[in-house]
Amino acid sequence: MSTSASAAPPAATDAPPGDRVPNRTADSGRRGHLEIGSRVVERIAQVAARRVDEVVRQPATFGSGLPNATAKVAGQHVRLDVEVAVRWGRPLPQTAAAVRSQVAEQVSELTGLVVDSVAVGIAAVAAVAADAPAPAAIGAGDEDVT
Repeated sequence: MSTSASAAPPAATDAPPGDRVPNRTADSGRRGHLEIGSRVVERIAQVAARRVDEVVRQPATFGSGLPNATAKVAGQHVRLDVEVAVRWGRPLPQTAAAVRSQVAEQVSELTGLVVDSVAVGIAAVAAVAADAPAPAAIGAGDEDVT
């Protein structure tokens, strides 16, 4: 009984068209690439900033409310500027650090981009009761993206 050490797989042309398995190594150079737009990164950063307990959402009459984010995407790297409103009486340096960490982690995890920096600006301090529910109009149509 003799066995061959190098058994070649059956040729792709022998199989019916629906059963063909692509040779992934042969066409890897011809595959496309995914480009993530800055608006997507900005939206992820805004949602991530809101997940920090001390951050509150503030709607705006004109333009966008808070939190607000601006992203500069260059290749696989991103730099973010995030502006937030913070609950009255919360420690600002610790809150900024928590926002920076949360945003960097979420953007990196969800996009695969390298987060070079997250600049956090505290644009407002809101006098909101910690256990008061948000009005329905503020959260309407604003689901978290996970």
